[in-house]
Amino acid sequence: MDFSCAMQKLLDFYTATLNRYVLASDTMQKRLKLLSVSRLMAFTATVIVIYFFRNEVKWAILSAFVGMGVFLFLIRYYEDVKIKYRLLHALAKINATELAVVQHDFAELPPGDTHKDPEHHYSHDLDLFGQGSLFQYINRTQLPEGEQLLVKKLTENEVVDVPEKQKIIKELAQKVEWRQHFSAQGALITQETKIADIVTWLHRYAPFVPGVMRYLPWLFLAIFVGLAALVYWQGVAESLLLFWLLLGLGVTARYFRRISQLAHKADRIKATFKQYSQLLRILEETNFEAPQLQSKKQQLSVANKKASQAIRQFSKLLNTMDYNNNIFYAIFGNGCFLGALHTAYRIERWIQQYKTHVGDWFEVIAFFDAYNSLGNFGFNHPHYSYPEINEGDFVLSCTKAGHPLIPAKSSIRNDFTISQENFFIITGSNMAGKSTFLRTVGLCVVMGNMGLPVCAEKCVYSPVKLVTSMRSVDSLYKGDSYFLSELKRLKKVVQLLEQEPFFVLLDEILKGTNSTDKAKGSRRFVERLLRANATGLIATHDLSLCDVAKAHAKVHNYHLDATIRNDALYFDYLLKKGVSKTMNASFLLEQMDLV
Repeated sequence: MDFSCAMQKLLDFYTATLNRYVLASDTMQKRLKLLSVSRLMAFTATVIVIYFFRNEVKWAILSAFVGMGVFLFLIRYYEDVKIKYRLLHALAKINATELAVVQHDFAELPPGDTHKDPEHHYSHDLDLFGQGSLFQYINRTQLPEGEQLLVKKLTENEVVDVPEKQKIIKELAQKVEWRQHFSAQGALITQETKIADIVTWLHRYAPFVPGVMRYLPWLFLAIFVGLAALVYWQGVAESLLLFWLLLGLGVTARYFRRISQLAHKADRIKATFKQYSQLLRILEETNFEAPQLQSKKQQLSVANKKASQAIRQFSKLLNTMDYNNNIFYAIFGNGCFLGALHTAYRIERWIQQYKTHVGDWFEVIAFFDAYNSLGNFGFNHPHYSYPEINEGDFVLSCTKAGHPLIPAKSSIRNDFTISQENFFIITGSNMAGKSTFLRTVGLCVVMGNMGLPVCAEKCVYSPVKLVTSMRSVDSLYKGDSYFLSELKRLKKVVQLLEQEPFFVLLDEILKGTNSTDKAKGSRRFVERLLRANATGLIATHDLSLCDVAKAHAKVHNYHLDATIRNDALYFDYLLKKGVSKTMNASFLLEQMDLV
């Protein structure tokens, strides 16, 4: 699809959708204000009517009941409208974000600095995390678990099931409205306790309520009602009723500490279960075509009961524990019915039945939260191409490939084909784009392995793992110099190649030694990689390294050039065959008045 046409369609779509949700949100906000006034009027009117009928007790009581009924109805309706308003506001925010991102404005999104790892196979060298990173560009997760899964997908370096991953992303890319509603619902979730901690608590929970509590509360209530009837109609002493009430409180008091602990935990997690039930309901009501999406959805059914129903039931049980904060319920609910023990028994029964499934349910939600980001990326880049999988004798072949983080209008695209067990030596002057080209190739591999479309008109590749050495750092903590850190990184590359095939990206290796030693060492290291049948690219300023191509048929020289015209430096950023002959360091020093 033509870029300008695709961009305009995206802008039109997000603008129209944003305006629709802003209008709906404003309407809901006006309704909230009207309901606020209505509640005040209902309460005031009730007080006035009660005062008017102050001498007519029956009419005053009736007015109070009617007025309070209307008032409570308005409160409930207000809360329902408030939830709809918050959802519409979240949807408007989602579309405002996408409208900015498709125009390459994403600096305000979370950069993911905490996920940086200089020791990772490639994430540090390819700028996967941090300000202006691929993570910042792609990430739209709403939940911590979804974010962690997205980070895992970016860094796991897995090459299995790529066609299946593509199917997932392609399908979710087209479910725009569904994705946005899922994300908006997720944005409303506030977690007081981590999901992992909740799952651990459920698995480790030790029941304390006796099994007899399944029936005893109802027997206790029946006896209490019977005693009350005897007191009222037969004139039996009220002390018997009081004794039974105190007995019930005594039984409850025996388990008071454990009940309090359970109530405290329930108070911390009940909102999470209620909010997550909405996400589960959205998933259960949706039909998916991709086999992996269908499989994930099937995990949400246990013994013909939907996960959303089970979670919602648990949320209500946890909410019931709050009743003990009401003094009336604490006395009569526990004294007459053993209410707290009965609720605790039902909570424990629920835990025993579903504790092995809850982790799976939360994992499914995290899966869709993470893949929604990838589906969103696919939708936002219709001009990108999904790599064709080929298990032939080449690793990567791209037509008009570019870096996904460079705005399309200023991006220079390159064609290249890297055959299996071939190595490219890329030379060029300063700022010619060697490192950017290496990162372009690296991201093609990473994104292809994830099932994402890549920034290319066409891409055919064999799924392959990636390892890089482009940006070594010294470590005062470990006592490693820059040169030693680089050597350790290069050793890691060799060790990985001894285990399985990797695509290798190297940028100006052995920078921490003198030029003669560097040239000799670089050549010997490249020859070591060739003996390991490695495939990849190395960028260098050292033209002597290009002589390796004369001795090895699978080594090829390419360059990115620069020209000086009218005392100005020009770059075309196009990959060409051969060795670079252009040097620009002296020219740049002169231009900046440094020499």
